[in-house]
Amino acid sequence: MTSNIDTAFSTRTIDVLLFDDVNLLDISGPVQAFDTATVNERKKYKARYVSVGGVSVRAGCGLRLVAEASLSHDSTSNDLLIPGGKGVNALMSDIFVCDLIAQHLEQKPGGRLISICSGALVLAAAGVLDGLIATTHWSRLADTKKFDRVMWDLDQISTAQGRVFTSAGVTTGIDLALSIIRADCGSAVALAVAREMVVQLRRTGGQSQYAIHLAGQFTQDEALTRLIETVVSKPHLDWTLEMLAETASMNARTLSRHFKRDLETTPAQFVERVRVDHARGLLAENVPLKKTATDSGFGDLQRMRRAFQRRFGIHVADYVSAFGK
Repeated sequence: MTSNIDTAFSTRTIDVLLFDDVNLLDISGPVQAFDTATVNERKKYKARYVSVGGVSVRAGCGLRLVAEASLSHDSTSNDLLIPGGKGVNALMSDIFVCDLIAQHLEQKPGGRLISICSGALVLAAAGVLDGLIATTHWSRLADTKKFDRVMWDLDQISTAQGRVFTSAGVTTGIDLALSIIRADCGSAVALAVAREMVVQLRRTGGQSQYAIHLAGQFTQDEALTRLIETVVSKPHLDWTLEMLAETASMNARTLSRHFKRDLETTPAQFVERVRVDHARGLLAENVPLKKTATDSGFGDLQRMRRAFQRRFGIHVADYVSAFGK
């Protein structure tokens, strides 16, 4: 007997834009995830590589990439994926590219626009992110200021607003692809892809870029790095200043000085931010508020509410309404 999913099966096609100085991982990560997804042993997605004029390009790492076709209004593909990279700076002022992106959703009912990393800036330049929540790589904060009609939230690793998707870049492009696969094909298919790629299935869009690039990135102090990684992995523990100092094998004053020097924050502020980040991920999964407060290390709901108010200037309930499922 043919299953319902088999009866309704159709291959979804994705045009992947190539351009000079593109970030290769922004292409290969999500495209590999899409390519790995199969329904009843048939591939669910087919990628086609396009460039302006159909010319070959050179990625930022120096690898030469060959396009299969020209970027065109006449494309029969469902979706358009815009990766990031230094070449995005030129694309933002490319009238042809921005015009095509601006018309994509209108010309293709059911079509999607997917950006990886700084590719979101091209979507912003095309005007399709106006009024929408979007994210991009944290290092592009200054560039986001040029597009004040976009509701930028660089704390998130990915966003989904209707048929428009953005991600923070590189590995988060895989997270975004997995979330799309899960919505299209179900959890079992997404899990199979995650297992094949040996990645986490659901690193939710609500998680913060801060936690992802924090551990070991902003300090050369190995003791502090180990402490950071421990707190991020175990936010529910009772992280008093004394416990933090003992874990790092420092006295409290030295630890505070190292946090200020390397992270420009206090130990207490760091712990709170990690807990808020953990809570955001749980709230995105519809975990009840009280359990979220406990599992994130706040202990009680009132402490979590105060932390969200300090961090975002809004109540937890308002945050859930804006960013929850």
